Amino acid sequence: MRKNALIVGIITGLVMTVVQPAESAEQSEIRKQRLDLKEHFTQKENQIQTLEKAEEKYLSELKSLDDEMSELNQKVRDLQNNLNTSEQTAEEMEKEIQKLSSTIEKREELIKNRLRSMQNNDGLGMYVNLIFDSKNVSQLFDAAIAVGTFIKADKDLLAKHKADLELLKEQQEALQDKVILLEKDQQELQLLKADLEKKTEEKERLLETVHATKEESESQLMDMYEVYVNLASQEIAILKEKQRVEFSSAQPEEGFIMPARGELTSGYGPRWGRLHAGIDIADESAETKVFAAASGTVIRSYYSATYGNCVLITHKINGKSFTTLYAHLEKSTVTTGQPVKKGELLGYMGNTGDSRGKHLHFEIHEGQWNYEKSNSIDPLLYVKK
Repeated sequence: MRKNALIVGIITGLVMTVVQPAESAEQSEIRKQRLDLKEHFTQKENQIQTLEKAEEKYLSELKSLDDEMSELNQKVRDLQNNLNTSEQTAEEMEKEIQKLSSTIEKREELIKNRLRSMQNNDGLGMYVNLIFDSKNVSQLFDAAIAVGTFIKADKDLLAKHKADLELLKEQQEALQDKVILLEKDQQELQLLKADLEKKTEEKERLLETVHATKEESESQLMDMYEVYVNLASQEIAILKEKQRVEFSSAQPEEGFIMPARGELTSGYGPRWGRLHAGIDIADESAETKVFAAASGTVIRSYYSATYGNCVLITHKINGKSFTTLYAHLEKSTVTTGQPVKKGELLGYMGNTGDSRGKHLHFEIHEGQWNYEKSNSIDPLLYVKK
């Protein structure tokens, strides 16, 4: 893994340049861990080179599946939004049709009553009698105007009724077309969800295959490189966070917030023979957002075989350092080194990396992050359920 060794050298030089002017005890400890880890790279380099192709193939296949699933999730969200809009439009059309139908029914009753009246009064003879019963020219003139008005009103009434009947027919046909499109979109949505489920099963098979065939040493080497880069990035981020807090005019921040809505499916503590260093939050909604639990600086936003799309953030709260981790995101919306505010969007809850269902894995560390997770604490000590 020569390119990893090269990257290690570049990061080492960058960190030395960035943090040397104002190195804290916290940064010194991180640097010691990083330099100790660096020694193992020299010893393991030959072994890394032989495993590089297999590792890249595994990561490429896993990331490709996660990317496809992310695209499908976006299509599901977009189509669901279209369906919601179409359903609302259809409901409004139904209301308009009901309103128009009611108007037509009332007018039909009026027309029937009008026809019965004309029949009982000898039809047009009613208008003729009105004219001939006039006693003088002035009454005759007034009667003629009234008759003309009655006849015109009857014609206008029938014309309006005819126009409304045609409009009702057009609206019913438009609603029928809308219902057909809705049914088509719903079928497409079901196909997308079925495709997504198929991809999820495919990923499960890939994970099972990789877990069954992966050498322990390969896993250690992959973890070693990831940890090294995380430690190096953490050194830089801690300095940036220190500068952000020093130059910030904002009021001191009080505590953390829950980073996502959902059900707590796994707590902090021993699990499957090892420490589960955080909590798992699950939500089946199509678009569950993940937010920064507190203001800070992004240590690293990257893709990990274990964590999938992952974000690490360093925080300085009331003079105390914390690190938070957000894993298995469908996609991240922040970048390495970026300052973030409490409640700012980090990405969307997903099922990426070594994950068997859509959820957020969330960790809080008192101080810096390390591979052993020795600084991790139960997040529920700081955030409410």
